Amino acid sequence: MMTKSVTAGKRMDKIPFAGIRKAADKAEQLAAKGVKVIRFDIGRPDFDTPVHIKEAAKTALDQGFVHYASNAGIPPLRAALAAWVAELKGIRYDPEKEILATAGGQEALYLALMSILDPGDEVLIPDPAFGTFPWSVHLAGGVPVAVDLIAADSFMFNLEAAAQAITPRTKALMVNSPHNPTGSVLSREQLEAVAAFATRYNLILISDEAYDHIVYEGRVHYSPASFPGMRERTIICGSLSKTYSMTGWRLGYIAAAEPIVGAALRVQQNVMLSLCTFAQMGAVAALTQNQAFTAEMVKEFARRRKLVLAGLKQVPGLEVESEPYGTFYVFPKITLPGVTSEQLADYLLEQVGVCVVNGSAFGHNGNGHLRICYTTSYENCQEGMARLAEAMTRLVSGFSCAGGASR
Repeated sequence: MMTKSVTAGKRMDKIPFAGIRKAADKAEQLAAKGVKVIRFDIGRPDFDTPVHIKEAAKTALDQGFVHYASNAGIPPLRAALAAWVAELKGIRYDPEKEILATAGGQEALYLALMSILDPGDEVLIPDPAFGTFPWSVHLAGGVPVAVDLIAADSFMFNLEAAAQAITPRTKALMVNSPHNPTGSVLSREQLEAVAAFATRYNLILISDEAYDHIVYEGRVHYSPASFPGMRERTIICGSLSKTYSMTGWRLGYIAAAEPIVGAALRVQQNVMLSLCTFAQMGAVAALTQNQAFTAEMVKEFARRRKLVLAGLKQVPGLEVESEPYGTFYVFPKITLPGVTSEQLADYLLEQVGVCVVNGSAFGHNGNGHLRICYTTSYENCQEGMARLAEAMTRLVSGFSCAGGASR
């Protein structure tokens, strides 16, 4: 009898391994050989979770919060999330019917897409975008359609191109502000234009708001759900990961109209069942107790941001097209002809031990860029920028000597 080999399903042929993870793996292999690597690749705060949050989780663990919980999240967490969203974004949601606790912001995006898409439905996604955007659409049975962002316009959607991409199957539009990987923060006017576009073409707007607290120089985060007529057509996907340095806790949320949350809950019941109960108690403390930690963390990120942006002005071969006012990312453009993002990222890691993420990990429009993440210490940022300047000066000099164009 013939034995049938075990193979993955064909739908997985479209799903690559994460580009960000590839960069991290290369850095870890080099570090294992004793090389000091400056890690500009990992998009997570390098701060510990605040003590009062950890203590709340420990107390809950000691009190027996170790069993299954509500699929939607424990009632105190949903109430705290609803109050948090109302205060921060000015939108009120019923915590019992319109809030769903999720395993981080990434699962929130996946549940949102699973809730609204039928096979073959199309979703307009920004390009560049967080790497899982297109693959989550694929996994949900949809078709991602990339729409270029315009660097000269703070990485705003090219809405003319988006209009040309509309078909009878277009179901939704994904927006992310503050934006990963560019660090852009869309103004109220820009987001109103996106909201008007979604209304004109009767699209559901999925708003990834994972970085809503991390903005600089007086910039303000706006949720499109707060605009007139947008609450019912917007799905907010949020996260506690960045705001409270809780990336490993895997806690996020969906805030949306009852039919969407009800559908997402049914997916949750068959994917996660429920989230870690004592971790949810820690999240309640995060949302309802002292908020000073977040302000201090953002203040430190602002200090590093200033250092990195000033350093990049001294680095030949790289150019910041649009200054980032949110997240903890910078997305400089490579100005050396014929050099791909992947080639330059590998060169920097191998030559000077600086690990960045190649821009093509964020879509076709990301090629020709690097993502630099300043979630490492101020001292490491200083050393990393010095190494980067050294490597790029050497590379640009080689281009000049060979007769190639230099910056």
